[in-house]
Amino acid sequence: MPRITVNPNLVEAPDFTLEVYAIARNVITTQLNITAVEAAERLKEAWTADNDVKKLAWDEQELADCEEAAQRAQEEDQQRNEELQRNEQNETREPKKKKPKLNSFIANCPIATAIKLHPSCFALHKLKEREYIELSYFTPDGCAEAANNDHAVAEEAFTFSKVNDLISL
Repeated sequence: MPRITVNPNLVEAPDFTLEVYAIARNVITTQLNITAVEAAERLKEAWTADNDVKKLAWDEQELADCEEAAQRAQEEDQQRNEELQRNEQNETREPKKKKPKLNSFIANCPIATAIKLHPSCFALHKLKEREYIELSYFTPDGCAEAANNDHAVAEEAFTFSKVNDLISL
């Protein structure tokens, strides 16, 4: 059925007593042997029956339009949800890639008792500032010297220490 563009609930019945409908009334009066007023009533009944069919079709069309709009909205929501899930999966994959891998574990291997030597804070600071620094600071001898001389507190400074459950300076 073709799409109805005008709401039949809002359309008023035409006046079949007008001169425009005289030909239709004359045909009905001669065929059925009735008066012109009765012919106008028959035309009005026919128009009303046709309009009632159009009203039902209009209601079905409106219902179909609402269902189609709801289905379209549901599909759009589903697409948005799928896109969000894809984005979340991509976001969860990225941190997994960024996690550092642990070295393999070797059973029955002794743990190193010595800490590896590092260059002095002075040498590292010079590197950060991109200033000139001698290579001797990065040799094993330079790192050992840095470990011997690297103290958080100067030897001449006072510090609290615990001796036999007493605190002293």
